[in-house]
Amino acid sequence: MLLRHTPKEIKEREALTVNPAKTCQPIGAMYAALGIHNCLPQSHGSQGCCAYHRSTLTRHYKEPVMAATSSFTEGSSVFGGQANLLEAIGNIFTIYKPDVIAVHTTCLSETIGDDIPQIVAKAKEEGKIPDGKYVIHCNTPSYVGSHVTGFANMTRGMVNYFSEKTGVGKNQINVIPGWVEPADMREIKRLAKELGIKIVLFPDTSDVLDTPQTGKYRMFPKGGVTIPELKSTGDSKATVALGALASGPAAEALDSKCKVKCHILDLPIGLQATDNFINTLRIAAGVNVP
Repeated sequence: MLLRHTPKEIKEREALTVNPAKTCQPIGAMYAALGIHNCLPQSHGSQGCCAYHRSTLTRHYKEPVMAATSSFTEGSSVFGGQANLLEAIGNIFTIYKPDVIAVHTTCLSETIGDDIPQIVAKAKEEGKIPDGKYVIHCNTPSYVGSHVTGFANMTRGMVNYFSEKTGVGKNQINVIPGWVEPADMREIKRLAKELGIKIVLFPDTSDVLDTPQTGKYRMFPKGGVTIPELKSTGDSKATVALGALASGPAAEALDSKCKVKCHILDLPIGLQATDNFINTLRIAAGVNVP
């Protein structure tokens, strides 16, 4: 049957891809959230959204990507998902015990208009968020932007919730890597170490999505930027953001909130861009290239 509908003449393919998968904001937010140590991403929407994003990241990285969902039903779709998110927050901290829950919205919850900060505040009032634990959020409507937009929004959410300026400066540089692979993040840290510069890389998915195959499952791998490191970003000397779209918004938010000067560069791909990155990093840190 299929052969009847298969053209006998070979035709040159014009499209770069055929039926490409839509990469919407939530998958970018989920990837960024995985770059926080002991963090569980929370998809505020239907089960299907979370399942698709998890499976896409799992298939790409060959790692079991964990994320929770608010599991919207017909009732939630009409009346809002506050009850679902409140129950989810309580269950997640009780069962999985992460340090951070990173909530990102979906097209469904955005269309309804759920007020996530209000829901998080209510969860705090009801004692669903234990002491020393955190719930952060970002708005990621699927019908605006792409996965890069979602990554940028979640990274900016990290700044909004964690970055603090104590007045005691730290001899360190913030680096926001943009949407790159875990190996790229590891290379950025290697270059900084060679220069003798202490950096806070956020988010950092190295040792999270490229862990060795030990045969033992770990819910929260050893990698990721820690909460104390995120809080210290407000006292850093400067911020180097790689990529105007993926990293620029968080760097600008940190500059506005804590007056940490930001340098927004292109991704260090190629000699010129890499030299520019290293030169900017060493000038900001006040060191020479060894």
